[in-house]
Amino acid sequence: MYLTEVKGYTFYPTSPIAATIYICGGLILLFFMLYFFIRRVDPFKPTPKWLIPFMWLVDMMNGYIKANIGKRWRAYSPWFLTLTIFIFMANISAVYLLNNPTSYVIVTFALAFCTFVIIQATGIASNGIGGYLKSFCDPTPVMLPMNLMSELTLPISLCLRLFGNVISGTCISILIKYLLSWAAIPIMPLINALFDIAFGLIQVAVFVILSVIFTSMKIKDEEKIYS
Repeated sequence: MYLTEVKGYTFYPTSPIAATIYICGGLILLFFMLYFFIRRVDPFKPTPKWLIPFMWLVDMMNGYIKANIGKRWRAYSPWFLTLTIFIFMANISAVYLLNNPTSYVIVTFALAFCTFVIIQATGIASNGIGGYLKSFCDPTPVMLPMNLMSELTLPISLCLRLFGNVISGTCISILIKYLLSWAAIPIMPLINALFDIAFGLIQVAVFVILSVIFTSMKIKDEEKIYS
């Protein structure tokens, strides 16, 4: 069964593309709802309890970005928070019966490539084009080929790290299911919770932390001081 076919491509409801669209649509709907609810919150009254987790999440991300990015944190915090939420929701998509988008290398490469573009743009914005190009010759011009190779393999490294860790958890769950057969039924909820939620959260942290660190490395030291 499929939803539609465009130029020979069959759009399956359980495909990674469909799952990505469902997740993005759900998040957009959630954010619109939050927007309208938050607008009604009176800042002079006690903070509603339902709002506290969202405030904590935003404040935690802002604090982490300030500590690593510095003066430019306002331009980066929304991106990294959005990246965190999307990857986490994608990693746990099996919980709400969707195909996991991050178990497909094309999806993880798209996320890694977007981060790669931001990292390079940060280097140009902070150091200028001349300083950015000169950094590839540090500490000596002999290192130019190695520095270029290191930079170009960065998105591949981020992509395969997220993809490999996510798919490995899926493979282990499948192996346990086939190994134990019917005996796996009582423990599969625990196994799925461990690999889909706990490991999914860990992989989000690893991807985002590495992305922030690589971005911070492109910024001048004097610009990293936030006051």
